[in-house]
Amino acid sequence: MTKNNLRFLSFLYAIILIFLLSACGAPVNKTKKLKVAPDPSILRVGVSTNAPPLIYKKNNSITGLEADLAGKLGKYTGRKVQFIEIDWKDQIDALENNEIDIIMSGMSITDARRYRVAFANPYLRSGQILLVRLRDKPLFSTGIYSLMHSSHVIGTVKNTTGDLFITKTINGAKVKNFSTSVDAVQALINKEIDAFVYDAPMVCYYAAINENNKLAPILTLATEEFFAWGIRKEDTELLNQANMFLTELQNSQTLQRIIRTWIPYM
Repeated sequence: MTKNNLRFLSFLYAIILIFLLSACGAPVNKTKKLKVAPDPSILRVGVSTNAPPLIYKKNNSITGLEADLAGKLGKYTGRKVQFIEIDWKDQIDALENNEIDIIMSGMSITDARRYRVAFANPYLRSGQILLVRLRDKPLFSTGIYSLMHSSHVIGTVKNTTGDLFITKTINGAKVKNFSTSVDAVQALINKEIDAFVYDAPMVCYYAAINENNKLAPILTLATEEFFAWGIRKEDTELLNQANMFLTELQNSQTLQRIIRTWIPYM
């Protein structure tokens, strides 16, 4: 594990407690579950609200880093943001069927996804790590590679990059799939699984809010991934707008300040 990875993960875990206390962010629209017809004045944003601190619900409103950025992208493009809540497994289908205009839901770039959607420039670096029970931490000292040739039951969220990584990397692994990360974390608490594989920011978040349940992250990155927004391949106008928006945020250091509000690790 490189020094940069260690600094990135350890500082993220230590300071994310501050985020939990502040949980600040601009107000956002309430979830709209009905289909919204294409409209040039509306930016239909597909979200799966089960990935805090990136995207989740608070007081029946959608909030998090992605929601914050969606609001700013809407202003940049001159379109009203309309959040469309969709199951994770249906996000790309909804995009291809023109039910949404953009996926802003903590989606990482993969070759398989690139085949179906166009990705805007990445806005956040991440990777897969483990969440385990604190007393079991010595059993997982090498991170995900501790799962190889073991009898551990591994929890994943179905159809995520963590699920794909475990399936491809660990032959014969005992994997238990869950529909949401919340369900997987509860299964870990209930001793139904031995470890949960998920994206680093969310794992650290769940470790922080489950301090009383004695959960801990294993701060060893097994992969390097990048989060980005998915857009229909034919919608080159929105893709160009999203990339110009991100470039402006990066050049002004605004993007980093926004990320620090939600994941203050840098």
